[in-house]
Amino acid sequence: MKVLVVDSGGRGHAIAWQFKNDPNVKEVICAPGNAGIALEIRCRNAKKSEEIIDLAKSEKVDLVFIGPESPLTNGIVDLLNSEDMPVVGPVKKASILEGSKAYTKLLCREIGVPVAEFEVFDGPEAAKDYIEYVKYPVVVKADGLAQGKGSIVCTDKQEAHQAVTQLMIEKIFGDAGNKVVIEKRLYGKEISFFVFTDGETIVPMPVAQDYKRAYDNDEGLNTGGMGAYSPHSLEGGELNKLVSEKVARPLIQGFSEKEGIPYKGVLYLGLMLVEETPYLLEANVRLGDPEAEVILPRLKTPMSDISFQIINGVLSEREVEWNQDYYCDVVAAAGRTKQFRNGKSKGWYSGYPARYGKGYPISGIEDINDPDCKIFFAGVSISEKKGLVTDGGRVLHVVGRGRTLQEARAVAYRNIAKIHFEGIRYRTDIGK
Repeated sequence: MKVLVVDSGGRGHAIAWQFKNDPNVKEVICAPGNAGIALEIRCRNAKKSEEIIDLAKSEKVDLVFIGPESPLTNGIVDLLNSEDMPVVGPVKKASILEGSKAYTKLLCREIGVPVAEFEVFDGPEAAKDYIEYVKYPVVVKADGLAQGKGSIVCTDKQEAHQAVTQLMIEKIFGDAGNKVVIEKRLYGKEISFFVFTDGETIVPMPVAQDYKRAYDNDEGLNTGGMGAYSPHSLEGGELNKLVSEKVARPLIQGFSEKEGIPYKGVLYLGLMLVEETPYLLEANVRLGDPEAEVILPRLKTPMSDISFQIINGVLSEREVEWNQDYYCDVVAAAGRTKQFRNGKSKGWYSGYPARYGKGYPISGIEDINDPDCKIFFAGVSISEKKGLVTDGGRVLHVVGRGRTLQEARAVAYRNIAKIHFEGIRYRTDIGK
């Protein structure tokens, strides 16, 4: 069969690579992809929903897999369904579970899924009054999509006030900050928990630990993720049962009963384990990034089989199998570099997740020939003069494999040390 993967970053590369190694798949196309993905998988520059539909038709693809949240919340699955094209991903109405944090928190409160104490605000003054009223540290979250960076963890009231100002007044994430959720900051073990679901059956994936903060020791601003590893020490049947019974199943069923439609695809649950209670921090309607880069390499069951089981509502008919190797992903990000305009220095870019430069040549990848290392390309493009260059905040995912976490870490760090571009920065404590 022929598969179309809709994505442009490291997660999309991991999905497309998994399909590329699927015995049922003859060809994979990635849209729009990027210059790094194009080194091993055919990429087509289709970005808008209409362009993707036209591409799927012209290529006569047998399956479409949607990677990122934006096309899902914009309704691309609905359009593909109207053309009778098999597609993995929730419809637009179901994508509200990620599209609106307020909707999901209120639904969880209604159906009894554990969430931190919270309130929803559509004006900055009321939000700031609430911050003064509560007696505990809070997290301020943009209601809408903010590229995984819309949750601001605050240690005191001053930081919380500043977060409200940034989201609701300065609009650093645009309309995503028209409304905010302010919730009690929880302390415990934070994990990423993913499930496949056909609307009835849920199949938990392996557990991944990701690292959101920009710098070592969980310091700095929140990012889309600076690295991850899997398996997690908590992984296993006991955790699967706990999260399935307390969070995943009631959320999927509660949504379906409330809205009258099934939730089908991938559901990503960001959890904080406090003693024996899994609190839902966020729900996302797709695979995570960088979690996909360490979970998908563990998949033994063909991705195409799982996809059609989801589409056809028969996910319970076959067990999904995973390998027990360890995978560690270290993200090479765009760090501090000088700004130039018309050949003159104009200060500095502070680096991802703040402003960063682009167009820096990437070298050293050609020196990596380690069979236990895989590079998933995220923010890269091609230059006629410079070759492969940086084109995003998160540039590369360097993934190491090993029999233990320490072996996987050693592979990732040994190989990322060979890679160079101006301003390269990465955390040194992933999996430590």
